[in-house]
Amino acid sequence: MPSSRPHDEDGDPAGVTVLVVCTANVCRSPVAERLLARRLAGSGVTVASAGTRARAGMPVDPPMAALLEAAGVPAGPSGSRELSPADLRQAGLVLAMTREHRAAVVQLAPAALRRTFLLTDAVQIAEAAAAAGWPADVAPSAAARLAALPGLAGRHRVPGAAPAEVPDPHRRPLEEYRRCFAMLGDAVDRLVRAVS
Repeated sequence: MPSSRPHDEDGDPAGVTVLVVCTANVCRSPVAERLLARRLAGSGVTVASAGTRARAGMPVDPPMAALLEAAGVPAGPSGSRELSPADLRQAGLVLAMTREHRAAVVQLAPAALRRTFLLTDAVQIAEAAAAAGWPADVAPSAAARLAALPGLAGRHRVPGAAPAEVPDPHRRPLEEYRRCFAMLGDAVDRLVRAVS
């Protein structure tokens, strides 16, 4: 399905915004945001994050910030922010960490339903689309493929597969942060590989 976003002269979407959503916007979503932004730099993809119950201005949780820094990804000074209807209007693709987050997104902006997926669901759909061959009307770029993902979900969703949720490590033992970081890193790597 073609994107409704502006296109450049080659028919490629001029850009797409991917919004990553978790609860407090201090652990999972900012990590996924930064990992995606780093991997997709220069691709026309803008990545942002927000929380369904975020307190504005909170930094990335220190254990997650340390894991980002150890991976060579700056945790950055930007603070947490609460999810807004405006965020959801601007996003071409919304990646939620859990089913609860997905439900909160849809409750806030029902029109975002078809553009909102669990992160792991989006990975499975993108990998299936890549394995089948991206449609000819989707330009061969990460921005175009991410913008097209919502329209391809029905065709490429794995039947019977229950996408995994990304568990919240906040205020849990360090090993839980490491496990979450590894899960996010793997999901981001797989998604970027599938759309590149």
